[in-house]
Amino acid sequence: MRVLEPFFNKLDPDYSNLRTKCQEILQKEDNLQEIVQLVGKESLSEDQKVVMEVAKIIREDFLQQNAFSDYDFTCPLVKSVGMLRSIILLHNLSQKVIADSPPDARVTWAQIKVSLNPVIQKIIQTKFQLPKQPEDQMRGFFKNLDDEIEAAFQSLSD
Repeated sequence: MRVLEPFFNKLDPDYSNLRTKCQEILQKEDNLQEIVQLVGKESLSEDQKVVMEVAKIIREDFLQQNAFSDYDFTCPLVKSVGMLRSIILLHNLSQKVIADSPPDARVTWAQIKVSLNPVIQKIIQTKFQLPKQPEDQMRGFFKNLDDEIEAAFQSLSD
């Protein structure tokens, strides 16, 4: 993959960082699976619950592909990077809100999931963006989604 890194980074400078972060999340999920199997999800800390849920979104909504559908038979890089950027943004902002919340009013993943459910659903639904639409239109869609994610977290923090 390192041989192709300059090519992908030329198309989108964030590509390598997003790919690396995605791999880290999936690796953390793999490490946490053993704990979950032994004692259940309830034993996880809030930041670990975020890792598990975001990894599920990555596996089920980003990595799975349906070659027989008109929205998923191919996936241009701009769509892949846009989806991954939105998923990683959800992860990073969730971790930040949890870490920055005061101990007496700790924010939980459950609170984030309820408060941001419409936004999380939009992230999940990004796979239904048609791959043949113009790149600038797709970039605009993902830019608006990222702005919406940031605004939702801002209102959660207030």
